[in-house]
Amino acid sequence: MVKEKSIKNILFVQDSSPCIRTIKLAAALQSKGLNIYLAHRDKTPDEVYGLGNSAFRSLTRLPKYKFKDIRIIRRLIDERNIDLVHFSNEPDELGARLIKANLKIPVIYDQHDFLSFKKKLSAKKRKQEQICNEEADGTVYITESYKKEVGKYYALIKNSICFANYFSADNVLKADEFLPKLSAKDGKKHLVYLGRITEYNNDHRNIVGVLRRIADEKIMIHIYPSKNKKYMQYNRIPNVVVHENLPYRRLIQQISQYDFGLTVFNDEVASKLPHIRYAMGNKSYDYLCAGLPILAQESLDEVREFTLKNHFGFVLEERQNYIDISPEEYSGLVEHIIRKRMQFSMESQIERLIGFYTGTKKEFDSRI
Repeated sequence: MVKEKSIKNILFVQDSSPCIRTIKLAAALQSKGLNIYLAHRDKTPDEVYGLGNSAFRSLTRLPKYKFKDIRIIRRLIDERNIDLVHFSNEPDELGARLIKANLKIPVIYDQHDFLSFKKKLSAKKRKQEQICNEEADGTVYITESYKKEVGKYYALIKNSICFANYFSADNVLKADEFLPKLSAKDGKKHLVYLGRITEYNNDHRNIVGVLRRIADEKIMIHIYPSKNKKYMQYNRIPNVVVHENLPYRRLIQQISQYDFGLTVFNDEVASKLPHIRYAMGNKSYDYLCAGLPILAQESLDEVREFTLKNHFGFVLEERQNYIDISPEEYSGLVEHIIRKRMQFSMESQIERLIGFYTGTKKEFDSRI
């Protein structure tokens, strides 16, 4: 339980279906005794991921007509005695409106999907993004390098914290849950990729070219896409298998039968995109949950440095490191991951965020 915290009730707001980051944050905060409420658009966590509703004391679906949003959120703040609002971005419109609404409590802006990295924004959307990054009571970024890139666009506020997409401790496989390795049966290396893939040209998630360069008679690649489609281009690549999408907890166990987890994008595109190079997404943490070493693309600065610094895997392009690894070396690597990974769980990191909330509220209260 949280002792003598100046905050107790937090309202998460997302102008979309809640993302997995929101769910993981809420579950970790709840584990520390805080009451977490959610106001969201579209689907509930359970409808999107098959889990997550239980991380919140209540869920309020925002209506189609957005002019009611602020009124609904004000009512929730009063009824639930909310101490602080945590807004997760993309889109930014509602976040900007909350910051300008004078809610009498702090508004935290969680910037993990910076739209100006992706496309040219209209003047209206650019203004909304500016308000969120420059006028919130506190800001959250996923990595220092990501924050630095955002700082090239806006005058960032000082009250800020970097907080990554850590994994939930509940999703870590226990010793008796690991599946036997397929490589022990056929002598091949089995790699796995989790997440969205496309077949559109010039899309950073079109990894057809990357997989063609990797897959051969020594390497099998397994893909678990976020959506079930035909993926004809992927299915035509020799030694690549596209599997059905699975519920999250079952997915983590399923991938434990493979040898390495792939964190890759279309390199020709991704190497030019700050929101890819400097981000630290969910899939690398998912691999750690399954006890899998990571193969990180050279051009992905944050993932590469995280992987090498913590000795959690290898650079994908340095093929000999994982192709020629001995059984003893591989077992030692997996044991190291299992021993060290819990420091990157949401639960082990969440006190940093609670401290940030507390300091933000204290500063806010001193101004009113």
